[in-house]
Formats: sequence, C-alpha cells, structure tokens
Amino acid sequence: MTPAQFEKNIEPRWQKLEQLLTDVEHAKPREDVIELPATFRQVCHDLSVAQHRMSPQRVTQRLNALAIRAYRVLERRSAGGWESLVRLLAVEFPQAVRTEWRLFWFCTALFYGPAVLMAAITPFYPEWAMSLLGPDGMMTIESMYGEKSTPSDYVRDNFGSGFAAFCFYIWNNVSIDFKTFAGGIVGGIGSLFVLLFNAIYLGAVFGYVHYSGNPLTLYTWVIAHGAPELTGIVISAMAGLRLGLSVLKPGRLERRAALVLAGRQALPLLIGAAALTSIAAVLEGFWSPLDLPPAMKFTAGGVCWLLVAAFFIFSGRRQANAS
Repeated sequence: MTPAQFEKNIEPRWQKLEQLLTDVEHAKPREDVIELPATFRQVCHDLSVAQHRMSPQRVTQRLNALAIRAYRVLERRSAGGWESLVRLLAVEFPQAVRTEWRLFWFCTALFYGPAVLMAAITPFYPEWAMSLLGPDGMMTIESMYGEKSTPSDYVRDNFGSGFAAFCFYIWNNVSIDFKTFAGGIVGGIGSLFVLLFNAIYLGAVFGYVHYSGNPLTLYTWVIAHGAPELTGIVISAMAGLRLGLSVLKPGRLERRAALVLAGRQALPLLIGAAALTSIAAVLEGFWSPLDLPPAMKFTAGGVCWLLVAAFFIFSGRRQANAS
C-alpha cells in the first residue's frame, strides 16, 4: 500500500476523531462519544504505522498533533482532585446549561409559570393555598411573615443559630435537587412532578403571604438566596429530563447505553445544581436573617440575580473559544 493509499483509506477515522474532540471540547457530546478512547488508540496505531513507513511529514505531524490533542482531552476528563472539581463547576457546568438551552427554558417556564399563576390566584381564592399548605404550613408562614413576626425570630426560635439553620437548609435544598434528578429515570415524569409541585407550593406561599401576612418581609428574606436556589431547582429538573429523554428516545443506542451516556451528560448539571443550592443555604442561613434596611436587601438580591445570570452567560466561553 502506497502512502497516498494509506492516507486515503484511514482519513475517515482521523476526521471522526477530530469531530469527536471538537464536540467534547465545546460541550456538545454526540451519541458516539463513547467511541472516543477506542478511536484515539486506533489513531495512535496509525501514527506508529505512518512513522514506520516513512509517510510524508505532513501526515505524521497531523497524526501527532491529533494524538496529543486527544490525550489532553482524555487526561482532562479523567483528572481528579480540586482542579477537576473547579473546572467542572466553573467551565463544564455553564457550558452544559448553554448546550441544553431548550431544556433550560422549558423547565424555567414550567416552574415560574405555575408559581406566578398560583401566587396571583391565591389572594382571591385563599382556600386553594390553605388546602395545599395545611394547618402546619399556614402556622409556619404566619410565624415567619405575619404582621407582627419576622423570619429572623422564627430561625432563632427553631434553630437557635445561623449555622444550625444553614445545616437544615443545605440538607433540604440538596435533597430536593436529587429527588428531582432521580425522578427522571421514569421517563422524566418524576422530575416534572417534583418541579411542578415545588412551583405550585412556592406560588401558594407567596399568595398566602399577600393574603394574610407581610409581603415586604417575605421578599426581603428570599430575594438574595432565591437566585441560586430556584435556578438550582430548575437545573436539577433539566438533569432529570435529560435522563428521561434517553429512556424515551435512545436513538441508535440500546436504552442502557443511552442512559449511561445521558447520565454522563447530566452529571455536571446535577453537581452544579447542588452547588447552587448549597450557596443558597449559606445565604439563607447567614445573610437573610440579618436585620438590614429593605433597600440594602433588595440591592444585594438584585446583585445575586445578576451574578447568576452572568455566570451562565459568560463562564466557560473562553475555554470553548480557545479549543
């Protein structure tokens, strides 16, 4: 076989590896991304053959550059430690959200739509919210957002300290994320149910406070930690739906292989959502109880929402452009 014939016959494999690497580097994995390690080994073999047969320098240089590029991608994906975690949260997580932008806006609409609708209806039909919240829920809301009560008093009476409140909030928030994600295994139905239930419950709380409490107290309490917390809930639903879609539409893969691939794609979403709700727990445990002027609380809350939006819009773009 002449060098020209060798290059012509093996060229499709090199192009396949280049496309796989481009997709992975831009956080756009395809169904056949699981073939990346095997394709990398084949191209390394091609490089060895090309060097043995003294193929043209442009061929060996191309294969050598392709092999180095693939090695770096695979090494980066398998690296452990804090560096890998930081990259996952700061680069891969926002890239994954932007890649799944359709799911993001679908889950956002499915969450905020029913919540706003429930909050708007409840002051006119409070019995709906009362039946959903129950006696204990209404007592909790009135003790936190009543005319003569504050959330700080409730936290102090029930938790004793901001740290104890933080521990409760982080357990509660992260558990909601994992429940939402795990519900995706049954075709995404569980994720949709948890997302809708939390939306309707949240809307009932806001509506009930407008009906019988002090809305200003509620808004100054939730405005800051609501940015990462609510966004985390939406993204955990995205991760669950990604699993559910792989079960319903596995494509050319077997359902088991499609589920494994979807799990890998959803992992940055799930870990990122848990990180967001953990940040929300810190804010809710230590910042929200502070007795500060409403203007300061709303300013800080606005900054939190802007930071969350800027993170998903800009973070990880430099790495994608560089690759």
